[in-house]
Order: sequence, then structure tokens, then C-alpha cells
Amino acid sequence: MAKISNLTSYPLITNLDKDDYVLITDKENALQTKNASIEQLQAFFGINTNTAKVTIASASLLTLADTAVDLVAAPGVSKVIDVISIMFYLDAGTTVYDFGTGALPIKIGSEQLGSVSNSSTTINSATDAVFKPETPNSVTEVIAQNSALTLEAVANPTQGNGVLYANVLYRVLSVGSSF
Repeated sequence: MAKISNLTSYPLITNLDKDDYVLITDKENALQTKNASIEQLQAFFGINTNTAKVTIASASLLTLADTAVDLVAAPGVSKVIDVISIMFYLDAGTTVYDFGTGALPIKIGSEQLGSVSNSSTTINSATDAVFKPETPNSVTEVIAQNSALTLEAVANPTQGNGVLYANVLYRVLSVGSSF
């Protein structure tokens, strides 16, 4: 058997996800070799955070008031999304967006958790910009069960062609006695 550090026998994984496996030695079971999923290890260590990386193309930004973009899909029956952090990167195009009416709401269900400013240093920027809206905002919100985290707009811009990237750190919590 090759050493674990032998990258020819055991190449590095490029896209680790929660459904991948690692080998472990089970001390309680005569040192048998067994496998465990990354998700099982996360649960064992109390790490229940997830990351969503969403690319929002120009076509979607131009119709954001008509069609909201899901940043995190609805988690399922009796589950809620707990947003820890959101950051955005605008890869500004050659034409600046003109979101002119109100900030862009970030919502779970009908409740607004925060918003993206429509200033010239954020979504209406002529240059690339990284920004972090305050989420959740300082108001206590009632979080709807089984509802997606979305980005919306009060009004569609009339121009713009950059791409917006969202990086969301969140947890999914089960409602009930295991909450």
C-alpha cells in the first residue's frame, strides 16, 4: 500500500464537497478501516456552514425587478436559512448599471434582511467593486420556513452589462426540538 502522501497513487481532489469520502480508523471496532463523508466530519466537529457562489449575468441584472435571483435555494420543509455573511463582487462592464430607484433588497421570503446600495461604488460602479452589505440588518426579522434567499430590485435598470458574483456563507437549521 502506498503512503497517503504519494500524489501519484492518491492524487489531490480538486473540488472537495460534502458528499466526498475520507478513510478513517475506527478505534472502537478493532481498528477497522472505514470511510466517512465530509458532511459527517463537519457534523462531528459542529461545522454546519455552507457556501453558495452565485454568478448573476447581465441579462438577469437587467430584469431583476421582474425576476428575483436565488442566492440560496429554499432549504425544504421545516427548515430555515441562517445567513451569516454575504459579499459581492461586481465585474463592471463597459456600460454602467443605472439602478436608480432604491437599493436592491436581499430577502428570505417577504422579509428583507439587507440590501445592496445603488451607489456609484457598488452596483452602479464604473470599475470593479467588492462590497459587503450589512446582513442581517439591525431589525429583528421573522424568517420564513422553506424560503429561498433572493436578490431583487425595486426597478430594472435601463442599461448596464457587468456581471455580479455573490458569495454567501449560511447555515440551514431544522425547525423543532433539534433547533
